[in-house]
Amino acid sequence: MRRKDLLDGVDWTVEGFLGLDSALRAAALEDAGERPAAFAASVPGSILDDVRRAGLVTDPYVGTGSLAAEWVPERAWVYRRRVDTPALAAGERLWLSFDGLDHAGEVFWDGVSVGRNEGMFVPFELDLTERLRGARAGSHSLAVVVDPAPESEPQMGRTSRVRHHKSRMTYGWDFSPRMVHQGLWRSVRVDVAGPARILDAWARPRLSADLRTAEVEITVALDAADPQTLRLEAELYGATSGRVESKVAVPAGPTEAVLRLEVRNPALWWPNGSGDPIVHWVVVRCTGDDGLLDEASVPLGFRTIERVPNEGARGDARPWTWVVNGRRIYVRGWNWVPVDVQYGVSRPPKLAHLLRLARDANVNLLRVWGGGLIESEDFYAACDAHGILVWQEFAQSSSGFGSVPASDSEFVERMAREAAAIVPLRRNHPSLAAWCGGNELAGADRPLDDDAPVLGALREVVARLDPDRVWLPTSPSGPGFLNRLDLIEADPDGLHDVHGPWEHQGLAGQHELYDRGTALFHSEFGVEGMTNRRTHEALVPAADRWPPTRANPVYRHLGDWWINEPLVQASFGGRLADLESLRRASQHLQADGLGYAVEANRRRAFRNSGSIPWQLNESFPNAWCTSAVDHHGDPKPAYYAVRRAYAPIVVAASFARAAWGGAQRFAATVWAWSDRDAIPGATCVARVVGAEGTQVARATFGAKDLGDRPARLGELAVDTPLPAVFVLDLVLLAADGRCLATNRYLLSGTDDLGPLLDVGPAQVEASVDRAGDRWEVRLRHGGGPAALGLRLEDARPIDSAGWAEMDDGHVVLLPGESRSIAVRWADDAGGTIPRQLRLGGWNVADEVLAAP
Repeated sequence: MRRKDLLDGVDWTVEGFLGLDSALRAAALEDAGERPAAFAASVPGSILDDVRRAGLVTDPYVGTGSLAAEWVPERAWVYRRRVDTPALAAGERLWLSFDGLDHAGEVFWDGVSVGRNEGMFVPFELDLTERLRGARAGSHSLAVVVDPAPESEPQMGRTSRVRHHKSRMTYGWDFSPRMVHQGLWRSVRVDVAGPARILDAWARPRLSADLRTAEVEITVALDAADPQTLRLEAELYGATSGRVESKVAVPAGPTEAVLRLEVRNPALWWPNGSGDPIVHWVVVRCTGDDGLLDEASVPLGFRTIERVPNEGARGDARPWTWVVNGRRIYVRGWNWVPVDVQYGVSRPPKLAHLLRLARDANVNLLRVWGGGLIESEDFYAACDAHGILVWQEFAQSSSGFGSVPASDSEFVERMAREAAAIVPLRRNHPSLAAWCGGNELAGADRPLDDDAPVLGALREVVARLDPDRVWLPTSPSGPGFLNRLDLIEADPDGLHDVHGPWEHQGLAGQHELYDRGTALFHSEFGVEGMTNRRTHEALVPAADRWPPTRANPVYRHLGDWWINEPLVQASFGGRLADLESLRRASQHLQADGLGYAVEANRRRAFRNSGSIPWQLNESFPNAWCTSAVDHHGDPKPAYYAVRRAYAPIVVAASFARAAWGGAQRFAATVWAWSDRDAIPGATCVARVVGAEGTQVARATFGAKDLGDRPARLGELAVDTPLPAVFVLDLVLLAADGRCLATNRYLLSGTDDLGPLLDVGPAQVEASVDRAGDRWEVRLRHGGGPAALGLRLEDARPIDSAGWAEMDDGHVVLLPGESRSIAVRWADDAGGTIPRQLRLGGWNVADEVLAAP
């Protein structure tokens, strides 16, 4: 039976060299002896992380510390460790296998070069059988030389000068400083196999039109030492089961065999919110004369994915309405970037936490952005389990001075060759919905198509190796690029898949742009905001925290593109005089603006069929960023705003602005819809309520048979003067009086949002009920005006393990109201640091909550 011995862990050292020749010479020493300049390394990992842990650079995640680490990728590095190998029995073979070396390097075994590889996403193996044939079990010297990082382009560069398929983000991006990655970033192992082994298994389900039967075609790639006859068996495990076997005669070397399994009434895999994401497993076994030689298991999901034209779309438009298992879905998406800029360092709890946040926010698709990674097996496995579709882009992205990739044959052939190694690694996952050539690849403000040589070559690879997946040349796919008012006015039917904007458009402009939107699909757009308090305090040294503007070089380093302090100040009448007020105001605009944008897109379903905000997470801790979750993993108010907009049942409103000073009349149009079964006989109560709790206006609307097509319920208007601060409150009720959905908008009756700073203090009584890792936080308004912008946050030190995962963390509590918020403590080592939450708001003093 095949054996796989992982070489992962901390039994490695690493040493830096000025110049590749010096590194190669050092690696050729069979007995390196004591190396005073070497220090501990971890595999999988990243060179910079090892350098940081060795104390050779300051913490690159604090202040401007990353600037002091920019020398690291200019050096070559040599990893070393001892490897114990078994004595090989007759017929056995041994390989040294690497799942990922970033970006190029050479491997030395007992001082002799045994191979070289280039391409961070390309696994490779080295056959050491003949070197070990007849040898006893023993210890050997392994050295891996990692080349200096290749030259490439930061965001403000030229895509045509990019020569390697490597994460662009680490060369410097709007949400990441220059921290170029190197290292053994995925697993290393010793593989020992007998006369035959399984190289790959591809289980490809084909469902009948009525979804009642399926054929699973299982292609098994084999490698045999000699010609022989093997017995192959494939067994399906899960809610649906089955088994097939066959005898195959194979030649020496690599070959393929195909098995077919018929299945009746397969249990289907559904996206999040549409049904259960039922994952099956196919186990393939290879047996020879001496028994079981090898086995492999791969995930499988029974589902169909297609796209159909959007309602009212122009005839030349790509189909943008996604249909899964015959049922159309509105894409409730988010853009995904690497968990960390030092992506080689394994962070399983944080990955799991972020994907739970996506699942709990009703997300059914993540777009893996083309400036980052081909995501990991762990990422895909979690998306399979959560029912989150994945739009995977190849690692190509736009640049500030030119966004057309190179077209020479050497580059195109390299990309096609690497794609042929990448695609089979992910194609078994039911979550994988689409391959895309890259992010924002365009010429003259028009997205590229498959006539671009590299995109055509990638499309051909996908068509050959994963033909059941959607292929997209780039995002946006156009024909227009940007979501902008002048472009909407010039050609309202010409906006198909668009990007932008990424900035708040102002208290009226944000509403006007999204209310007038016509795009069929919106695959990237965002709003900027400051980070959360405890991340900010860990990130920015105390002496550098004010002013949080572009005049401050620390803030320029930590999110320069997204510092919208002038807009925030203007939106609040220039009255924000301290950091906490500025943060609260900035996060309010981000949440309000992003939530409104998503609701506006959804109000147009299925003329518009999907929203993918930029961005869920961030790879580096920024003081200002477009992320909805900060680098530590704490949600910002924007996360909760989008989560509400993505709820299965939504009641929402459209209105012209957030501040109504000078307006003769306030008017809001009320909408509702359900992604679940149709809801008969619902009603909506809409109110305008002042901060003191006084009802200014009220209307009740009937809502017949709510379904996935949004229904316009009616208009609530106010012709009398508005309070300085007021709430538009919406409640959707079932026919039997049950509350189905609520929504709230915090607005101003003056020229700006400054009056939010003037509302008197509110009293909120809070209590905690604890049941193991679950808390219920009960909030009761105890006096005074409405409690505005109530935040519930993890109050523990930033280095505490795990997270407090809440079903809401940003609410408005009107006088006399009560509210319960569910909290799940995750991955916090059983609460070794006392669990605490911080409650506060615009007019509610901070309070730390702990369970009794």
